[in-house]
Amino acid sequence: MLVAGGIIIYCFFLIFATLSFWFVRIENILTIFQSMYEAGRRSVSLYPAWLHYGLAFVVPIVFATTVPAEALTGRLNWETMLGAVGLALLLLVISKVIWRVGLRHYSGASA
Repeated sequence: MLVAGGIIIYCFFLIFATLSFWFVRIENILTIFQSMYEAGRRSVSLYPAWLHYGLAFVVPIVFATTVPAEALTGRLNWETMLGAVGLALLLLVISKVIWRVGLRHYSGASA
């Protein structure tokens, strides 16, 4: 689960880094992601339902931070474990596709 969580975080950072090929001011998005990552490090039961679902499905920080902790404490069920591994593999494929598209359309830093 730690590997799956690491892959999820890596994929998000790779997608944001690839977006910098097209957008000049990408550091603001990274700041937002870091804030969401900090929010996801806390127990998600503290947040209202709408924020819990946002952290779990829109930006799946919950899978990257809470699921490994639940696995270490023995409170993780099989469905969540398979979902986290599936999400990590899906994001790995998506980030790879976005990276290749970004490299194919990269025109250079000098202009």
